[in-house]
Amino acid sequence: MAGTGGATGAGGTAVASTGGLTGTGGSGAGGAGGAPGGGSGGMAGATMTGAGGATGGSTGAELFTVMVQLASDIQPTAPSTVGIVTWSISVPGITSAHIDFGLDTTYGMTAPVDLTAAGYRTLLLGMKTTRTYHFQIVATDGAKTYASGDQTVTTGAATGLTGKPVSSFSVMAPSAVPKGFFITSFWTIPISGTPPADLAFIFDTDGDLVWWYSDGVGKTPQGIARARMSADSQSLWMVSPLNLPLWRVTMDGLTVQTYSNTKASHDVAAVTGDTMAYLDESESDCESIFEIDNTGTTKEIFEPTGTLDPSSVTRGDGADNCHANAVRYSKKQDVYTYSDWQRELAVISRSGAILWKLTDKVSGGNAAWGGAQHGNQLLDSSILLFANRYVSSTQSAAVEYGLDGQLIKAFSSRGTAQNLGDVQRLSNGNTIITYSGSGLIQEVDANDDVLLEAKCLGYNASAILGYLEFRDNLYGPPLDINQ
Repeated sequence: MAGTGGATGAGGTAVASTGGLTGTGGSGAGGAGGAPGGGSGGMAGATMTGAGGATGGSTGAELFTVMVQLASDIQPTAPSTVGIVTWSISVPGITSAHIDFGLDTTYGMTAPVDLTAAGYRTLLLGMKTTRTYHFQIVATDGAKTYASGDQTVTTGAATGLTGKPVSSFSVMAPSAVPKGFFITSFWTIPISGTPPADLAFIFDTDGDLVWWYSDGVGKTPQGIARARMSADSQSLWMVSPLNLPLWRVTMDGLTVQTYSNTKASHDVAAVTGDTMAYLDESESDCESIFEIDNTGTTKEIFEPTGTLDPSSVTRGDGADNCHANAVRYSKKQDVYTYSDWQRELAVISRSGAILWKLTDKVSGGNAAWGGAQHGNQLLDSSILLFANRYVSSTQSAAVEYGLDGQLIKAFSSRGTAQNLGDVQRLSNGNTIITYSGSGLIQEVDANDDVLLEAKCLGYNASAILGYLEFRDNLYGPPLDINQ
């Protein structure tokens, strides 16, 4: 999708990154073209400060010209925590580059640079509100490494929100909790007089908000069931709990695209590059798995009617109806998991074949886990699922089965979710459990001890927590599809 035109520069000139040189006021440069894959083009000039010297044996700080501004400076509704950096270097043949950034000059986060993007346009993602961040560009031509001086950018306050997305946050065992980011959303059961909770947001493992998107034009009266970053990390895709079009926003918050050729519900999954999978409701039979890319090109992958479900089964909310509610992708095995709410959890090949069904493996079928499930994750030797009614009709739990159908673990129930609910295993063995109905996110260890807890309550009276994804950073492919 093409980016829109660049914004006119408004504040400050770009400066060469030499020792102690301070940017002065003046006319900014005109906008440059957007990065491939979407995003608005261009950025206004921004006042900034260069710091002297090169570090770590690098050289050539005086060879850089750097400009930075916030996405919200271009479009006020965009997050004020997204930095947009464009730069140049008077050295030919640069073969790779990245930007180190953080709250001080030790940096700590790294943004990869796409050398095909106009002006080497790079987003700084994962920054907290109202903080000053330092950043440094590092580039190489294969023979030498060049580092800019230290630069700074100050993020703004969160705007356009009707409440506080994260109401409380606590970490009980900091050394056992990996650093990273939680990506989730709010959806709504409509309450008269209450606005829909149509918010997608990202917060870090300090509990601080770092990114948000609110659909001010009301694309859906029931909010966002799933907000999911693409595998290439260029966009955040969203889906409602209803059969409405998918939509996505570029991570700079500047470009929104609605896919009116789709009718999707409940879930969307990252696959590869800009390809996503979703549950399609454009047909009258049971929900199929479709794939889609940024251009809107779709492809049906799996048709459950007549295969997973008898042709006589119709879509609905009853125990005898089909009701697909979750789709997840495993890159390692190149398969999908497909959750049919009160009927089945199945593994599907990308060619559309049913590889196996959990009800065939587990003694007693889905009654063994309470007869209903939503979020799930396929692992090398087991499968995790969020069992909505595992303890009782009002008490949910995360459950893990071996691929032979034997119960490995039923985690303690500490909340509920009659709708949605999610689970994700981390590489260190911790498990993140999302009790959507309770607005509760917990990270537990292998002993089921709670290490981290976030409560997402009070955004407004109708807000219910959506599905959740944890990432260790906001660049590159997601963690869960590689496990």
